[in-house]
Amino acid sequence: MRLHELSLNHYRNISRAELNFGHSNLHLIVGENGQGKTNLLSSIYWLSTLTPLRTRKPKELVQWKESACSVMGRVELRGLTHELLVGYKDGKKYHQREGRAVRNRDYFGALTVVSFTPSDLDLVRGAPELRRRFLDRAIFNQHPAHLEVVLNYQRALDARNRLIREQAADSLLRAYEETLADLGARLMQLRARYLQAIAPVFTTTLYNMCHFAGTVSYKPAISITDPLTTSQEVLRDQLADYWAQHRANDRQRGFTVRGPQMDDFQLRLNEQSAKAYASQGQQRAFALALKISQIDLLSERIGSRPILLLDDVSSEFDRRRSKMLFEYLSHFDGQVFLTTTHEQHIPAYERAQLWRVVGGMVTLND
Repeated sequence: MRLHELSLNHYRNISRAELNFGHSNLHLIVGENGQGKTNLLSSIYWLSTLTPLRTRKPKELVQWKESACSVMGRVELRGLTHELLVGYKDGKKYHQREGRAVRNRDYFGALTVVSFTPSDLDLVRGAPELRRRFLDRAIFNQHPAHLEVVLNYQRALDARNRLIREQAADSLLRAYEETLADLGARLMQLRARYLQAIAPVFTTTLYNMCHFAGTVSYKPAISITDPLTTSQEVLRDQLADYWAQHRANDRQRGFTVRGPQMDDFQLRLNEQSAKAYASQGQQRAFALALKISQIDLLSERIGSRPILLLDDVSSEFDRRRSKMLFEYLSHFDGQVFLTTTHEQHIPAYERAQLWRVVGGMVTLND
């Protein structure tokens, strides 16, 4: 998998850019803070996932005083070239593959990315929402249909919450709970299976990097039968029963208090909570090991390396963890796009294709 060309038009602070990445594996995007280097990285993420990296408001992707923006990329995958286009115009997002509008599920697959940003370093100590987001994005990269499960579950959850606030009859709530339970069961099983698959890779990666024992495991918000050993039908019925039993409490609180929307996963260091007992350096090693494990598992699944996007994370690590990261990258046989304020701090940067970003202008440093 390789991104050969990238074209940006009025994307954030980048008015226009036409970039050709050639055959280099490592691409350094250099610039002072606020110049637009992260915007260049996030455009690749949007092109791959149809989801902005740093905002949930698509209109914020459009350059100031402009009304529309677009990002186009040419991607090579298994000898075939694909053209992807994403944009925002007239208040709506749109996307195309091979020059025509397609459904989401027909768009995905040509370009797969894994991002690593400073906020990912909060995976261990941060709120469960951060870990759920990481987990769902990781599953989406392997199974793009997972996005629809997540979105449909959220819509069904919003509908139940609205009915609760409106004091709707139990019979109407029960009908919505059946849909919510069906989607919730699928969501829980996908999450449990992914964490089961990544767990041994994570433990091995962490030990090889840091020589201490760590584990990752699923932590559902509702104590019901293990999703890995239960059929989807049984899991669905258990969820529906749970919400029926707790309907009065949810009415009193005004929303659905518990469910897969509150799921988490647990990271442990030598059988103790990494969040509570790991040092800051160890917590960052956990986050790095999670990302590397995600990449390795995804590479095995899709048969090629995903494109790796690193947003100035080397500045967040101490010297030892930075060395670990770049030791891994030295063996990475896929494309890497890495932002930094100081290229001389990146090992082997002289072998990289160097892009400079100043005031939204992107130039290749020959």
